[in-house]
Amino acid sequence: MAQTSRRRFLSQLAAGQNRGPSAGSRPRRSLNDLRQALRGVHSYLPTPFHADLEIDPEGMRQNAAFYANAGVQSLSLVVAAGLGELFSLGFEEHREVVRAAAAGADGRIPVVAGVRGGYRFALRMARNAEEAGADAILIFPPPGGPQTLEGQRRYFTEIARSVGIGVLIYPRTQRDDWSRLLDELADLPNVLGFKDGSRGIELGQSLSPQTRKRLVWTARGEEHALLALPAGATAYATSFASLAPRACHEFFRRGIRGDTREMEKIFRERIAPLADIRRQLPLPDRSPGFGVAAIKAALESLGRTGGSVRPPKLQVGGTARIAEIAAQYSELTEA
Repeated sequence: MAQTSRRRFLSQLAAGQNRGPSAGSRPRRSLNDLRQALRGVHSYLPTPFHADLEIDPEGMRQNAAFYANAGVQSLSLVVAAGLGELFSLGFEEHREVVRAAAAGADGRIPVVAGVRGGYRFALRMARNAEEAGADAILIFPPPGGPQTLEGQRRYFTEIARSVGIGVLIYPRTQRDDWSRLLDELADLPNVLGFKDGSRGIELGQSLSPQTRKRLVWTARGEEHALLALPAGATAYATSFASLAPRACHEFFRRGIRGDTREMEKIFRERIAPLADIRRQLPLPDRSPGFGVAAIKAALESLGRTGGSVRPPKLQVGGTARIAEIAAQYSELTEA
């Protein structure tokens, strides 16, 4: 990219003039508005598949519309990511899933699309997401084993520069020098935040004051959020929000106020009981986190679209018990 063109590109980003076609005729948020909108609950949604394992774009559109209509404050949808079985999606499928989510959200809540893979794969997925109407992308760590910090800086930087929409970074947080790298990446106008996989607070608190002001610091799950939100994190990622978005929002709101006692109560009484649906998974699939097949079964029991899972994920058993748990603890009120 010529130096003059690059300066023009960066100035347009700083002014919030996002490139690329929007979903339909809907204008995108400015980057500054998007940064503010991403401060809250990042709800991870599964990718619906039909019984023949083909994607179900209409199911995704309907699910996204349900949450957009629910009126829950500070809610963003993260699609085609880990819970969305991103590893199993082809390029065209990835675009269609993101397009369906953006159509369902219809500009009312932000849609973040997962991006991962080797350099060329990730670049294409990033452009897919922009063309499909996503508000932002979440770039997962590059594959291929250990890399140098400079190599990862180039990977994230070049993918971020390839699009005009917002960018969230998911760094490899075991490195002590990740805070320096995030300080550098924060200079890119469309890099708006990062997902903190460290499960601690050291990474977020080690950033420079200017970077912490610019970047949305996203905790990973409720247990991490219990530590990170009172310590300065400004968002948290969860799969439970697909079932109990209002409880998750209240948990977040109490967290940024530092009300840890009320956070723990909301988690204990309204969110944690939903984790029992994982006990219906086959033993090899009961890894830490929230099972894809289990949450899909819960969504189906609530009248939303879940569908099948693709290999190597395993189908869930005990769907009757999952339906009981979902009926008791999920928020069923239609918008």
